[in-house]
Amino acid sequence: MTTFKIFGAHDADTRLLRDNLALALSTFPLDNKVEEVSEPNKIRFSGVLLTPALMLDGEVVAEGKVPSVQELTTIFQNRFLLKSKIYRLRTITVPVDMSKPAECALVFAWHLAQKFDAKLDVIYAMDSIFEGSLPSASGFLSGYKKTMEQELETFVKETLGKAGFTYDPPSQKVPAPRTEEEDDGLTVTLSVLYGFPEAVIEERSRKTDLIVMGTTGRGGVGRDLFGSVSTEVSRIAHCPVLFAPVGAEFHGFNNVLYASNFDSLDALRIKQAVTFARRFGGRMHFVHVGPPGEKALDLERKLFEVDYQHSSPEYPFLFSRMIGDDVVEQLNEYALYNKIDLMVLVTHQRTFWESLLHKSITRKALVGAGLPLLIMHSDDDMLK
Repeated sequence: MTTFKIFGAHDADTRLLRDNLALALSTFPLDNKVEEVSEPNKIRFSGVLLTPALMLDGEVVAEGKVPSVQELTTIFQNRFLLKSKIYRLRTITVPVDMSKPAECALVFAWHLAQKFDAKLDVIYAMDSIFEGSLPSASGFLSGYKKTMEQELETFVKETLGKAGFTYDPPSQKVPAPRTEEEDDGLTVTLSVLYGFPEAVIEERSRKTDLIVMGTTGRGGVGRDLFGSVSTEVSRIAHCPVLFAPVGAEFHGFNNVLYASNFDSLDALRIKQAVTFARRFGGRMHFVHVGPPGEKALDLERKLFEVDYQHSSPEYPFLFSRMIGDDVVEQLNEYALYNKIDLMVLVTHQRTFWESLLHKSITRKALVGAGLPLLIMHSDDDMLK
């Protein structure tokens, strides 16, 4: 919970600060607690020199003046941007199953890890020798795990070798659950973990900043968009998930499409996406799809324009409207004609994304684009 403290006498400026804070919190909702401190000794002992003042989680963010609603919103955005996983990107996890899609995901993750100077965490979920919900207690289990560790090392070395990278895993005389290798400053960690893939990856997502996966793979036969594991991970992960389609080559993200709808109008997520794109020198395209005569589009444009102040003259934000009943088909059409390199989808509710995934026409349309796809859940991708 975020704690705010308002310091000041019961005067007009203090009341205005209270009102502006309430308005800012209405546009940037936070789980919060607001306290007011007016007793002079308590104000002095808090370290506040001038009133009115505002403290956010023990840090004075305004003193001797009343910030506007927009200034307060910007303070919130900047503070929580620093806590977002997609901004930090210290660890990138790539689950693999030794398949072709996993090869593509690993190469994508390698490029991203180099770009952000992040640790690359390669994991394999070992679930094929389960009895019910418990692993076998036989000695075969440890032997099988050692075999999979060796196969995982070989897979990583060969995959990265084909992409022009050199990875030399350290020699192992005894079985170990984790291995690390430093390659030109890039730390690579390999892990073979017990459990069903969905559960293993969800647990890992609590500790990592980004998951990179292929769009199909083991268990994905007959799926148009994601394999069954990828579908579930996209719904339950506690960090952003980037899907790399088979055959896609990494060339950076020069043009990034932010799929706009009234559920994704989250100022912090917009700023997260913008910051991510800027690291690649990318241009943001905000694209809304809706039927003819749709109401409230002007409101949506104004809400996005709140963040236009972050646009640069060289790479101005582009705001476009596509008319059609099939949202993703229209997004794919826009992506094709505007050379989009990455599509970003943001959701507020897991149920929204779940319903989106289960529309077969949507899955088919996303596959048709052949684009990397970044999923951000606005409710659960912040550092704890």
